[in-house]
Amino acid sequence: MKPRILIAETKEFSLKAIFILRQIGEPALIDIQKDGLKKALSEYDVFWFRLGFRIEGGDLPENPRCRFIVCPVTGLDHIDIDACAAKGIQVLSMRGESEFLKSVRATAELTIGLALALLRKIPQAADHVRAGGWERDLFKGRELLGKTVGIAGMGRLGKITAQYFRIFGCRVLGFDPLPFEEEDVISCESLEHLVAQSDLVSIHVNYLPENRQLFNDALFSKFKKGSVLINTARGALVDSLALLRNLQNGHLAGAALDVIENEHAHHDSPLIAYARQHNNLIITPHIGGNTLESFEKTEVFMAEKLKAALSE
Repeated sequence: MKPRILIAETKEFSLKAIFILRQIGEPALIDIQKDGLKKALSEYDVFWFRLGFRIEGGDLPENPRCRFIVCPVTGLDHIDIDACAAKGIQVLSMRGESEFLKSVRATAELTIGLALALLRKIPQAADHVRAGGWERDLFKGRELLGKTVGIAGMGRLGKITAQYFRIFGCRVLGFDPLPFEEEDVISCESLEHLVAQSDLVSIHVNYLPENRQLFNDALFSKFKKGSVLINTARGALVDSLALLRNLQNGHLAGAALDVIENEHAHHDSPLIAYARQHNNLIITPHIGGNTLESFEKTEVFMAEKLKAALSE
């Protein structure tokens, strides 16, 4: 009997991936809600989703039919891995797939886009024109050329993002707990040393429990006054209230975030409330990897990975 595979977020799902999945199982494309999660894990052998769910221990049925949860991302803080393992559920993700991930650059591109949007006041200028205005002097911005950019986390995405900033003529600094070598990137001895010198700090740190709220009041106090922060990594790396305080008091000139703490409860976020009233904070809804090209590549890759896992 072929395994039943539920694809729970169906929008523009790769046809190539579906072709592979039909070779190994019976894929069903059905958009479900959070309240249907426990039922799905009881009725399907494979549960496939993107970032639309937060799976905790209480979401798992007593005796799940599900053997595999597939999520084509690298950060897994939205899945209780230990609870899944205790129920015999293996989580398949992009974590550790470093060679393949070199071809997936959407988040690095968004980092540059957010930096330009923040420095050049692009969202406000576009809104101004939509409202009937044409006052260019209201939106005098700043350039990337000549700025010092600090890359916090020199893994795959950190290195790619560093290359992109170099193309814009930036002086690039990097910090990582592990030794790294990257052409034209100056290695810093500590994160504090990096942020103290940088006009713009971009976060590309892996989320681990010990990194929770790594960017807190103590670290923000070391930032260069008037600098800006970009975060396309994970929201929990930044203490939201500490960031808010440093935006309010002017120590930071601005921030652009694709991720925030507790995204599942975003309606209550103090950062989103602040962004509604202030132009020095831009927030996008975790769209870093959300491109047609990235979805196609990763879904095909994960279909092959699931195929191999089912054959073991």
